[in-house]
Amino acid sequence: MDLLLGLDVGTTATKALLFDLSGEVVASASHAYGLLTPHEGWVEQDPDDLWRGVVATCRALRDALGPQDRIIALSQSSQAGTTIPLDAAGRPTYNAISWMDGRAHAQAQRYREEWGEEFLYRTSGWPLFDGLPLQHVRWLRDERPDIFSATRRWTFVNDYITWRLTGEWCMNPSDASITQFLNVANADWDERLLAAAGIRREQMSPVHPSGWPVGPLTSRASEETGLPRGVLVVNGAHDQYCAAVGTGVTRPGLVLLSCGTAWVILAVPETLEVGLQSGMAVSCHAIASRWGAIRSLGGVGTSLEWFVDRVWQEPQQVLPREDTYRAINEAVARASAGADGLFFLPLAGGHLTTVGAGRGGFVGIMLSHSRDALARAVMEGIVFELRWVMDEIKAAGLEIAALKMVGGAARSSVWPQIVADVTGTPVVLPGAAEAACRGAAILAGVGAGLFADAESGFAGAGAAERRLEPLEEHVRRYDEFFCGYQRAWAAVHGGA
Repeated sequence: MDLLLGLDVGTTATKALLFDLSGEVVASASHAYGLLTPHEGWVEQDPDDLWRGVVATCRALRDALGPQDRIIALSQSSQAGTTIPLDAAGRPTYNAISWMDGRAHAQAQRYREEWGEEFLYRTSGWPLFDGLPLQHVRWLRDERPDIFSATRRWTFVNDYITWRLTGEWCMNPSDASITQFLNVANADWDERLLAAAGIRREQMSPVHPSGWPVGPLTSRASEETGLPRGVLVVNGAHDQYCAAVGTGVTRPGLVLLSCGTAWVILAVPETLEVGLQSGMAVSCHAIASRWGAIRSLGGVGTSLEWFVDRVWQEPQQVLPREDTYRAINEAVARASAGADGLFFLPLAGGHLTTVGAGRGGFVGIMLSHSRDALARAVMEGIVFELRWVMDEIKAAGLEIAALKMVGGAARSSVWPQIVADVTGTPVVLPGAAEAACRGAAILAGVGAGLFADAESGFAGAGAAERRLEPLEEHVRRYDEFFCGYQRAWAAVHGGA
């Protein structure tokens, strides 16, 4: 059986899935690794940990192969915005500086003063903040000139892992966008931004489209991973954009909603200019000549975790997490839409801020409110924040015809319908998890010539879907409650 391998090299773990050509999952594996925090606000990783994650998952998949199975190609979904400096021999000169790192605040401020926020945003597509490679590189130049001068090549997770697999340097446009060194209009490195950080084009990997066949595994990579030497490595994409490919979010109107600790929206604007007008973080899509616009609500998902740990759980009887979530879903289903007038403001993230803990909680609670109503209010409060963001996005000109919902909340028996009802937008639930690995596998099939393009690959290897329509009665009720939610939010936050 011919197979495609999708790798997802994430921030805390690497996942790998094998798919047959119809999109069925044949085997899966994962390998966790940690983060390094040598100082407050600093977040680093050992680049070898990332490679060990790839090796471990590939070896686990190899052991799951049958005698007639053959891996045709692999591609990579990856975390973006993590900087890996290398010396002339390809050895790291410093730990990988994570996209979560906050040390380069002074460098971001200098760029702000020298170039202006508007120039940096319209050129790179990303708003200026502390944690992207544009700032990482300048911090090393300013604070560690020894490391800066010893570095001969600046790499990121996508091209670093691709080089370890093939010996070739190759970057994809969506990952390159999030370095803030790419000109988002032409999908190529911007000479002005490179010069601002003090580096040269030849120190960066060439940018090729997602789905580009990079080359076969080297003998060394084959030996380490256990995969056959003939496996073709194909240029991948940023994890959100691989997930977009894996769920068919490739044209305007369809929007990816990823629900984890953070809730993230990825929309496809009609044009680059429409994307930039939205103020969202705009990257090149995995589909050539298209763009994606991302808006994060930050850690809104932590509010449900807080509710589970601090409110729902009986101290003397801690149930397994799966049983607890099942009980909460049943409770939410019993409560009425609108939670009998009870509002919950998320304790982190939201439409206005994406980082750090905030002030929130229950507003309008009465003696008559049950635990069921509290649980429903928590879910609804998070979705009210989502609606607030969606209203702003639509006002900026981006179309939202349907939400493709993935992640933990998408597995709830009630939360997706609440999303549809509060936002008044159909919700589509993909029938399989790990959309990023699926998208990577589709790109692998494109590079191997098995699919004409990524959209054809999704049509042939995408998972079955379930569509939820908004319930008109609930939509009308939530329209009224949303206005009340906004007033409650203003009261708690002093009208901010």
